[in-house]
Amino acid sequence: MTFLGKIIYNMATLINKNVNISSMRIILSLVVMIYSGIYAQSFGQNKVQYKDFDWNYIQTSYFDIYYYDGQQDLAEFVADVAEESYEQISIHLRWNLKNRVSIMVYNSHNEFQQTNIVGTYMREGVGGI
Repeated sequence: MTFLGKIIYNMATLINKNVNISSMRIILSLVVMIYSGIYAQSFGQNKVQYKDFDWNYIQTSYFDIYYYDGQQDLAEFVADVAEESYEQISIHLRWNLKNRVSIMVYNSHNEFQQTNIVGTYMREGVGGI
């Protein structure tokens, strides 16, 4: 059971014991403020960006491949692999994409860490990295 789940469970047992409703409102308000304060600590913090990326993109039937710094050869390779992989996956799973998929190609993991595409830090090997 999560922290918030335990609090709600304990509050429900207090209600069953005829605890004053106004005191329950105060307790609930405090819990919500504390809980939201814990998760608000990272809100608004930007990642440091050392480099301005000049993005370009190529399109395939199902994918938009974004690249920078003249890495068009790499982007074309990614596009070929993505299309071939999608073809195999769609046949085996009998499933088709409903929307286009964007793929961002970075030259290094250090440059990926500067991105604002994802909100949290991601280690290598996580999320297709």
